[in-house]
Amino acid sequence: NASIQQLDVLPDGRWKIQLRLENFSDKTVHYTNVKASLKVGGEDAADISLNADMDVPGENADTLDTTFMPKPDAAKAFASDVKLPGGASYELKGTITIPAADKDFKFEHKSRLSPVPGIANQYR
Repeated sequence: NASIQQLDVLPDGRWKIQLRLENFSDKTVHYTNVKASLKVGGEDAADISLNADMDVPGENADTLDTTFMPKPDAAKAFASDVKLPGGASYELKGTITIPAADKDFKFEHKSRLSPVPGIANQYR
């Protein structure tokens, strides 16, 4: 599975996200490519494509960082929704390539991001 562990809104408006890759297997798994579409507040924010090239031990997780400029409608929706008591909703949907299985595994994760207390422009 993949989810957003943290989102930082940078001074120039770009978003830096820590993408969390979770390994539910009891064995170490080598991940290569992660391709996903990100929606925030129901708006398309970005298409993400990363070369993970990492091993994640069994029943563990690790993170990857990426920075991008979100689409304007998504940035507006996020700025508005994140002020609400439940935070801003997001949906991450795509595939993770695992070479040992010779397969792209589909994933879909829906959750919410809220401000980190005391740290401006950081959301978890």
